[in-house]
Order: sequence, then structure tokens, then C-alpha cells
Amino acid sequence: MRVSNERYAKDLRSIELARWMLAYEARTQTVCAWTKLTSDRVRNLARTQVYEEPTREAQRHRGPSPSRLSALLATARMRSEAAAVAGLCRVLQVLPEKPLPSARTALPGLTRGEQLMAAFELFRGTVPQARLTLEQLVLLILTLAEGDSWGMDHCTRCHATILIDRLGVAPRRLCMQCTTTEESGTHEPPVGSAPAPAECLEPSEACVQQRLFD
Repeated sequence: MRVSNERYAKDLRSIELARWMLAYEARTQTVCAWTKLTSDRVRNLARTQVYEEPTREAQRHRGPSPSRLSALLATARMRSEAAAVAGLCRVLQVLPEKPLPSARTALPGLTRGEQLMAAFELFRGTVPQARLTLEQLVLLILTLAEGDSWGMDHCTRCHATILIDRLGVAPRRLCMQCTTTEESGTHEPPVGSAPAPAECLEPSEACVQQRLFD
């Protein structure tokens, strides 16, 4: 009976996580990877949500999930959001402490999926104007967890979180705010400024953190 109850509880958690992810327009393959539910079951849950909440604007996206992080980081705004949410995911232990070469298959799971969604909702609640989608966050987390092409570091002056392109030319570890301050010849940051969520240098340079709350 105990084993049966544990399986039932786990199944309920998987269903709740699937519904949580579907509410943010996650693709079927993404939901399956993190919940371990079958694709048919996920599609049935999606149809049920539409029936239960006909006024919802969530869409069902077809085709493969985003696969290139460089495309996500193509604009300064998205680089800013990516650095901020990556730092949050590190604090909330969504990201593993050490690189995980097989992250795309080993990282997704029920418990970490719940942590991922909690981090995503916290980020969206803190930065309501954010454009980063759940699918894009999944791509970011898996890429950073693998650690081959992109990694995380800190600005050597203000300790803001920065994203590093490991395949590009090694830049100085400075966020944009500190880079601007240094180029202007000012040795101290402006009064009232604080290291925070993310701007970026040119492609192949460090994606850096800057203000999201202006």
C-alpha cells in the first residue's frame, strides 16, 4: 500500500508540473522530458486545460524547441534577462554545482522541474515586463549545465553575474556598467547604482548583467 501511495503521489506531482508548464506554453516534448509523462498524456492535459479555462491565451507551439543559445542572446534585452534569471537559478539550485556533460538527458526530472518553475515564476513576478519564455529558460539552463559553450562568472569589480561565451575571444570580466565607468575615467560607480541584471558586450564577448528595474 505504501508503494502504491508513493506512486500515486508522484503521478499527481507529474500532472501538476505538466499543467504548470503548459500554462506557460511549453511544448509537448519539453513537458515530457521534465515530467516523464507520455506525449499522449501531455496532449490530453493540454486539451483539458483549454476546456477548463477557455479564456486563457496560452498557445500550443508546434515544432522543435529552441536549440541555439546564441539566437536567444541576440539582443541586449534578452542577454540582460538571461543573465538575471541564470543567477537566480544558481541561487535556487536549479543549476547543478558542477558541469553535467549529459545535462539534456540527465538534468530534467520532477523535483528539478518544480524548482525550475518556481524560479521562472519568481523571475516573472520580479520582472513582469520580461520577454524570456519558459522554453528559452530551459535552453539556457541546459546549456549552462553542460558548461561547454557558455558559463557563468562575476564582474571583477562589482560582482554582478555575467554570462561567458567560452567559444569566443576571452574578454575582461567586467559588466557593462563597470566597462562604461572605466572608459569614462571614473573610478567609482555612480551613487545609488548597484550590480544587477544584465546587459552585454558585442557577440563573442561576455554577456553581462545590468539593471532590469529602471
